[in-house]
Formats: sequence, structure tokens, C-alpha cells
Amino acid sequence: MHTITNLIKRVNHFLILLISMAGYVPKNATIFRTIALIFSLVFAFYLGKYQHDNSDLAILYFILIEIFYLGFIIIVLSENGLRHWFTRRWGNENEGYLAYEAILGLLFFHNGVSIGYIASSSPGSLFPFIQNDFLFTMVVILFITGFTIKILAAKVVGIEIYYWKDMFLGKKITDFAVTGPYKYFNNPMYGIGQLPTYATAIWYGSKYGLIAAFLNQLLIFLFFYLVEKKFIKRVYQ
Repeated sequence: MHTITNLIKRVNHFLILLISMAGYVPKNATIFRTIALIFSLVFAFYLGKYQHDNSDLAILYFILIEIFYLGFIIIVLSENGLRHWFTRRWGNENEGYLAYEAILGLLFFHNGVSIGYIASSSPGSLFPFIQNDFLFTMVVILFITGFTIKILAAKVVGIEIYYWKDMFLGKKITDFAVTGPYKYFNNPMYGIGQLPTYATAIWYGSKYGLIAAFLNQLLIFLFFYLVEKKFIKRVYQ
């Protein structure tokens, strides 16, 4: 019985972590966040059901989300960024962070959807010389490897660091332990953790999907080198 209880707890923690990474943090749930998520899910369903082959819409959606997502974290999380405005607007650091987290969560969700949608709406045959069975195996390996590394990395740093709460507050909020994927990789989430996006593009044979996956990863690393790395040196080192 004790073993079953522990298993249920582990599964519950995993699901909460997964949902939080997708853009909805259960412990900070509000009516606004829930409604926004429902509308986002309906929109994603609409795209997949009724606009499944509209690659022009997919490209526009991806570009807009990338602009809002990367623009938001760069403008807000910079040393003298809008994070200070959030704190003043909502009265204190905690409430300001929750407002920021709610917006970022939506952007996380739509960022993931936009990359998947651009791949599924523009299928092709990128690797006609590779046998389907081998291609399928490669896609599965890439997806599972990237997904596992990203989950383990997020578990190590915690969901608050995943949302850059330390950068929002401008201070160290936890002692970072070099464990899990961080024992072997400097930046597992931005690196190997992005493999599922490439796997999705390869599965659909979408050149636009591959381009989108590459651009998304490039921009994330751009944010890291322009903003996050400076913060890490300033606060953690």
C-alpha cells in the first residue's frame, strides 16, 4: 500500500511539472488563467481541426508568437526591464511575479503549439531516401531523449527557475545544484531539450517545421547570451 501511495505521488508530481512547463502552473491557478487556457486550447483545436493545412496561417502565427515570446522575456527580464513596472503595478514582488508568470505561461503554451502547427500544416518528404521504419525509430529516439532531458532539467531547477523567477526578482532564490542533466550539459533545456521540436518536423517531413525549430532554438540562445548569462554572472557567480 505504501508503495502504491508513493507511486501515485510521483505520478502526480510529474503531471503537475508537465502541466506547469506547458504554461499552466496549478498552484498559482486563477479564474483568469483557467479561462485563458481554455480559450488557448480551443484555439489550438480549431487550428488542428479546421485549419490543418493552412501553412500561411501557421507561419504568421509562429512569427507573431516568437516576437511576443522572445520580446516579452527580453524586455521584462533585462536588468532594468519591465519587471520593475510589474512590481509597482501590482503592489509587491510576489503579485507582480504572478502577473508576469500568467502572461509567460500563455506564451509558453502558444510557442509550443505554433511550432507543432507549422510542422503539421506543411507536411512533405524531407528524407525520401530513408526507410519509414528507420525514420520512425529516429523520430521516437529524438523525441524521447529531448523530452526526458528537458523534464529532468526542469525538475532539478524547479518550476520557478523554469519561469525565470530569479531573473524577475533580480536575485538568487535557491542554491543551484549541479545534478541530473546539468552534470553533463551546460544548458540542457535550451540544447538537447529542444529535440522534440525537430522530431516533430522530421515526422511530418516539414522543411518549415525544421526552420521554425531552428529559429526558436536560435532565439532562445540569443536571449541566454544577451540577458540570462549576464544575470547568472552577476548573481550566481
